[in-house]
Amino acid sequence: MYSGGENAAPFSTSISPAPRGHVPQMSGKNTGEQGCGYMLMKPLVETAQALGARAEYDLRVQSLVVESDGRVVGIGATRYGKDLYVKARRGVVLAMGSFAFNEEMVRANAPRILGRPAASIEAHDGRAIQMGQSIGAATAHMDATEVAFFCDPQLLVRGILVNGRGQRYINEDTYPDRLGQATLFHQENQAFLVIDEAAFEEGSANETSSPEVLMQPTWVADNAAELEAEMGLSAGSLQATIEQYNRFAAEGTDPLLGKNPKWVKPLRGALAAIDLRGRTGGFTLGGLKTDADSRVLHVSGAPIPGLFAAGRCTSGVCAGGYASGTSLGDGSFFGRRAGISAAQEAKSPDGIAMAQGAAAH
Repeated sequence: MYSGGENAAPFSTSISPAPRGHVPQMSGKNTGEQGCGYMLMKPLVETAQALGARAEYDLRVQSLVVESDGRVVGIGATRYGKDLYVKARRGVVLAMGSFAFNEEMVRANAPRILGRPAASIEAHDGRAIQMGQSIGAATAHMDATEVAFFCDPQLLVRGILVNGRGQRYINEDTYPDRLGQATLFHQENQAFLVIDEAAFEEGSANETSSPEVLMQPTWVADNAAELEAEMGLSAGSLQATIEQYNRFAAEGTDPLLGKNPKWVKPLRGALAAIDLRGRTGGFTLGGLKTDADSRVLHVSGAPIPGLFAAGRCTSGVCAGGYASGTSLGDGSFFGRRAGISAAQEAKSPDGIAMAQGAAAH
């Protein structure tokens, strides 16, 4: 898959496409439990522990501990209701996910995906961002979101996507995040996929890693006029859209939206429509502002001593839109940068447990 969408209009004329994805080839794969993330994290964790890294579990990190000079020197946490403080020998790295499951933060910063988190987990509660903000950390792009569109791309490319007025509004072969953003942000979350019988059967026959998005038709009719009536669209609206699409599709072109000729074929014979209203969801992309060395920046623009961050709790490389798999880069590449930067910090006096009265924020 071209998960950056650069193989589709309008980007295909200016950017060389790069095929890539993150569906790993592995034995015993179980998406959601033992998939890409499991395959990546298992050897990383095992290697870290073999090198002497100490892992602590069942901790809920709550706060940062700061010296009088503003340097972050540890974290405050709870374990089964009991307070616990951990001293940082060199620095603290925050890597705690987005705020997609923090309803209050979503409502305040990215209300368009309120109530529809997806592709994230409940631990994405925004705590790392709040911890940074509590000591003056700057944030960026807090309104930016990924918007997934839940329909199999193999069906989408073979049909036409129309809004609540029966009009096409985006090329169907583009990256699904762009489909989701266009639908949720600009079409009131109203979308229908119109497809003919031959195209539906061809698309459904393809292998998929997500069978739950391979949907069945909601309405079926012998022609466009009947389908339009079944869908409750304005008389003539869908008919006009299909007539215009078919006129140019007969020549293998799509001058209106620029869909790749590979997927441009007239809609013939019996037609079906899949109801995709509300089939969107996403996660937040904004977070703590960091520099190229993963140092968390204060609102003044200066790095906060001893504090680093990586992954979805930061404002990473995506803001206006998302390319599938970018979170892996935001976590791995900048996680490595954070570790290197923290290791270069001056070493604090040895000691793990901190006094209960330490200054926490």
